[in-house]
Amino acid sequence: MSPHLTTEFLAQEMSRRGYRVHYGGPAQITDGTADSRTVRPGQLFCAFPGQNTHGDLYVQAALQAGAVAAICTREPATFPPDRTIVIAPDTTKAIGELARAWRLACNPRVIGVTGTVGKTTAKDLCAAALARFHTVYSRRGNYNSREGLPLALLGLRTTDQIAVLEIAMDSRGEIAYLASIALPEIGGVLNIGLTHIEKLGTIEAIAQEKLSLARALPSNGTAILNLDDPRIAPEATRLPCHVISFGTPATGATLTYTQPQAQGLHGTQFTVTYQDQRARVHSPLPGLHTIPAALFTIAAGIALGHTLTEMADAIAAAELPDRRITIRRSRTGATILDDRYNSSPASLAGALQLLRDTPGLRIALLGKMAELGDHEEREHRAAGALAAECADILVAVGQTCHAMAQGARDAGMTNVHWFDDKTEAANFVRHLLRPDATVLLKASRSQAFETLLPILESEP
Repeated sequence: MSPHLTTEFLAQEMSRRGYRVHYGGPAQITDGTADSRTVRPGQLFCAFPGQNTHGDLYVQAALQAGAVAAICTREPATFPPDRTIVIAPDTTKAIGELARAWRLACNPRVIGVTGTVGKTTAKDLCAAALARFHTVYSRRGNYNSREGLPLALLGLRTTDQIAVLEIAMDSRGEIAYLASIALPEIGGVLNIGLTHIEKLGTIEAIAQEKLSLARALPSNGTAILNLDDPRIAPEATRLPCHVISFGTPATGATLTYTQPQAQGLHGTQFTVTYQDQRARVHSPLPGLHTIPAALFTIAAGIALGHTLTEMADAIAAAELPDRRITIRRSRTGATILDDRYNSSPASLAGALQLLRDTPGLRIALLGKMAELGDHEEREHRAAGALAAECADILVAVGQTCHAMAQGARDAGMTNVHWFDDKTEAANFVRHLLRPDATVLLKASRSQAFETLLPILESEP
């Protein structure tokens, strides 16, 4: 019997819910995708509505690329007879129902993690560390939304003992909805920040949304809470489930850390105390801002019955093929910290602090932080002030970053440069690069800073 999701299971579950199904015969489904351009043989393609197009338009392309099944709102004009097609008026609802059914059929112990920043890093480290003891499933990338998390769950196998998932939101009720699909036994809340404030309105609303993961846990479950975050700390005494809190000793957390030491791009070290146990932990994650991800990982292992020493050893040995900060080299020998995946006040602060701890000439090439609403100017000014502490040169890009540049100047930084055009900014930086230089590249995804990498990596 196959450990994978099958088209037979898909057809049965979708038919039982009243959807129209064209069954194309037995086949294994390896996981799910919503991007017809990256379909791999064996995947299920789900046609979601988009802002400018609809996935229904790409069903045939996905099937031709090897997808063995599709969920869409209308039947494609033609499709191979050996493909299974589900017609559902709401594909998001249908994929959520399928994912929940498959999660229940596999029945792993599910660990969920949320927070404004660091979710993917925490998920990846937790999965890598726990793989030392268990058969662990975790989907690479940030499959964490109403559409993404169900697609991730389709990759579960009946042989998986543990599933580690990240859970995100950009609308009210999203985390509770995703928790009702994933049914986590262990749930961690890393931090609460301003990202998505344009959509939720207030930081209090963001806090309520993030904390809904802990509130969704069963009474015999375990919540993992960061007491260093004042918006999270009060929740530790309100939950009916077991709580493992983490933070500095002053917080009164059950899992505390002291003596943090940054080791540049080689990771971090810190001492962890839990009950009568103590261990020195070496994390492969660079930057002191990544310590909460390691503490979450330790707490998740403890919730599963492992000792502090076992988890410290597992973290030290963890292999992380996908890291948010990718280290690149220019032809001049300079180091490029490629952290352009996304930018928020908290993630930018962590990246700047990592830059601060690197030797040689430190250059910050920064773009806009998105979705800050009325807080936009204030947060960009604050980021500029922090850049003045952490970098030798700041290069800010775009109209919004006028405030960042001014914040750096107000903080006493003199080597500040502003460009309206990102290509001009990258060419300026390229001529500054030398073997002992490190440049941090960071902005929100909408700024498409990936186009700057060929410039930075080329000869000056």
